[in-house]
Amino acid sequence: MKALFAVDHIFGRSADGAVFTIGGKFPYPAWQSYLDVFEQLTVVSRAIPLPDPAGQRRSDGPRVDFQLLPARRGLDRLRGMRDARRAVFAAVKQADVVIARLPSETALIACAAARFHGKPYLVEVVACPWDALWNHGSKIARLYAPLFTRRNRRVIRDAPVARYVTRAFLQQRYPTRGLEYVASNVELPPVTATRIFDGFSDIIRFGTIGALHTRLKGIDIAMRALHQLKRERPSLRWRYEVVGEGDPATLLQLRDALGLQDEVRFIGTLPPGDAIARWLGDVDIYLQPSFQEGLPRAVIEALNQGRIVIGSTAGGTPELLRAERLHRPGDVEALLSIIAAVIDTPPRALASEARDNLRMGRSFSRDDILAARRSSLRALADLVPAHRP
Repeated sequence: MKALFAVDHIFGRSADGAVFTIGGKFPYPAWQSYLDVFEQLTVVSRAIPLPDPAGQRRSDGPRVDFQLLPARRGLDRLRGMRDARRAVFAAVKQADVVIARLPSETALIACAAARFHGKPYLVEVVACPWDALWNHGSKIARLYAPLFTRRNRRVIRDAPVARYVTRAFLQQRYPTRGLEYVASNVELPPVTATRIFDGFSDIIRFGTIGALHTRLKGIDIAMRALHQLKRERPSLRWRYEVVGEGDPATLLQLRDALGLQDEVRFIGTLPPGDAIARWLGDVDIYLQPSFQEGLPRAVIEALNQGRIVIGSTAGGTPELLRAERLHRPGDVEALLSIIAAVIDTPPRALASEARDNLRMGRSFSRDDILAARRSSLRALADLVPAHRP
């Protein structure tokens, strides 16, 4: 049985045709749960040329092939929508089932194609489409947000099978009439906590993982809060490092305008697994002041390393963190207040919190997550005979 997976991730294609995941989100092992149920997987997404794939992980491999569309953005993407739609409909026709990761324009087209061709489909609901576009940063995205949200809500409502990454948040906003499953899209590689937080050193180290090409991760909010921290506590020594793909030019301009050249560094991407774990092991306070989330992988990774974690109330983040470590998205003053409270908390209490965080991070058992994913995929496979004449 052949499955088609539709997503809006941007892959890289090298000169020899090999496909790489940019940012590490879809390395070849990520397809294993799909290959446990289906004989072949075709991934439909977008791609850019990748002249130098050094440091990137292969995404293609045995039983996984790709149909990649140009990685257009904004109005240019709208102009190419007819060609994209034609390509996706043709690919869906060749598949037995469709798996659509939402929110995603490519995945919405794939669901429409599945209905047209009479193919069963499953939606993976991994984030809130309204939050994603409304907080994107562009006027065009805000104008499109209501329509995009309605389209996603309708597709999720009518999906034969829906799998959510949250326990409650996304289900409440985007309910389904179909079969419903819960399984995180976070599958952490087996790594050991390098050093559970046990107190601050001479320099407090803050960290964030997030893409730099939009403001969805709230990195600007973190810098503004830390700027105020510097003004209020001038003798306090600290550093803030950001890991993530994308051009940091806009954020560098803000950093320089705030006078944080000595404290803030953008270090690019790191391979998932041990490299991220080692970096997190040197972070004292992990910040995730996002405007939009599903169930944030980076927060779970930080918890799994026994870090102190502060995040916004976006998406499913409140399902992971204690209430006193949460702030409203975009609220610089609230974030500053929580950071100050953490710094002033006795070391013994923070060490206890770090141990609690470690337990929360390790509750995302890889075996349990894969079992839940396979259950939803088998439910999808069981629908195939009913969709054939």
